[in-house]
Amino acid sequence: MPRTKTQPCVSCRDGRMRLEVRDDVVTYQGHEQHVEVLGWWCNTCGEAILDGAALAERERAFLELKAEVDEVLGPERVAEIRRQLGLSQRRASELLGGGPHAFQKYESGEQSVSVPMSNLLYLLARDPRRLREITEWRQAGRPPRPRSR
Repeated sequence: MPRTKTQPCVSCRDGRMRLEVRDDVVTYQGHEQHVEVLGWWCNTCGEAILDGAALAERERAFLELKAEVDEVLGPERVAEIRRQLGLSQRRASELLGGGPHAFQKYESGEQSVSVPMSNLLYLLARDPRRLREITEWRQAGRPPRPRSR
């Protein structure tokens, strides 16, 4: 039977770290979410060393929790609405704002969606025809005129 590789703990120096999948907890404003991540875990102090993929997974879990607590759209819902609107990530960023790579960052979980952007996407999801108005405004290079009632 092959031996499991270990390494000395970089934190407590007393324990041994083993590469394994463990349950980790991300927290935000008193709320918690569990995520399974692969990393080097110390058997004495519980310290962990995570690599790029594990860190990305943990960050994604944190942003999903943050979106839920802040009541904004999460990465999957942003992507779903953008696709329903028939927009590429680049075009969505051009029309709706947030910077040239905003939607790539929102959908990858690299960046949280702001409350205003979340509200805009909620409204466009409910009435996709309004996207045409935004497109026309952007093409005209001027803000919309107020509608008379």
